[in-house]
Amino acid sequence: MNRRPPSNIVLLEKEFSSVIVDVRDGDSTGKMSSMVFQRYTFSLVDGSKLYVTERISNNEILYYQYDWMKDATTVILKFHSESHSEDDRYQTSTEPYHIHPPDDTKLHNMTRYPNTSHQELHAVFEFIFLYLLAQGVLR
Repeated sequence: MNRRPPSNIVLLEKEFSSVIVDVRDGDSTGKMSSMVFQRYTFSLVDGSKLYVTERISNNEILYYQYDWMKDATTVILKFHSESHSEDDRYQTSTEPYHIHPPDDTKLHNMTRYPNTSHQELHAVFEFIFLYLLAQGVLR
């Protein structure tokens, strides 16, 4: 896995201000950021939220979970980087990078998709921006 520095939340908030309504410290678990975890919740213009959890060591992301949710229980997409090396059935061709689809589209809990292009929070925000633009949410 390529090691990357923690995401620059202030820069992302400025660059994607057209889609971000609010940013708060803490992710979907209710836990706040710490020396070991960077945790944020981004409220977006369409009412969805992006929950960000980055596990940090030596100023590098060890793994992340970027969960884009329609509401508290409805997954839009989840972009993850933790390895599923303990069971080959869970692995994708881009392991450890993978995307979890919405729960109602999964055949079973092992459904994951390769993630070649959206491995940084900036790229995930760019994807969300383009999706909202194409959906007519942004004018």
